[in-house]
Amino acid sequence: MQNNTQGNARIAVGMAVFVIFWVLSSSAQAWKPEVGDKPEGMQQVELVTGKPVNLADYSGKPLVIYFGADWCAPCTANGRPAVIDAFNKYKAKGLQVLFVDLDDPFKFRGKKMNESKELGFPIAMRALPPEGQEKMRNFDFGTFGKIQVVPTAIVVDKSGKVVAKIEQGTRLRDELDGTVAPLMR
Repeated sequence: MQNNTQGNARIAVGMAVFVIFWVLSSSAQAWKPEVGDKPEGMQQVELVTGKPVNLADYSGKPLVIYFGADWCAPCTANGRPAVIDAFNKYKAKGLQVLFVDLDDPFKFRGKKMNESKELGFPIAMRALPPEGQEKMRNFDFGTFGKIQVVPTAIVVDKSGKVVAKIEQGTRLRDELDGTVAPLMR
């Protein structure tokens, strides 16, 4: 009987180790792009005007891709103001911003169209699915990767390479200007 109990304990420990490894490895693989990557595209998202997002349209100049939402308190308190400040400070030198808004596109598309005009940079939202299809359940942007934390800013240099991935509103405020400034030379 004791051998059977020990065997069951070993199996349980082995399964727990496997599950932990699987969760960690799958979440690490899912969260891209990484620093040094050159993201090619972003699926399931479109500009509030209805046009698809094409990252090639932003090549040749530094780009901040900001992921946030109105329902996210750190986004509205820290992340979004930090991105707006950086844009206003460096837009004359060529900084581009793409704001990927994670709010419900069915409810907020019109509001976001007005905000985009006021801010001076494009806002994208999850694409409205064709009739009969479910909307995106998580923040998975296909080959671009998944966003695990909001707010997040991904800073891309002139060549299209990711130079920084900054998560959390307070870090955005502290790190964004220091990351963008060298790219503006």
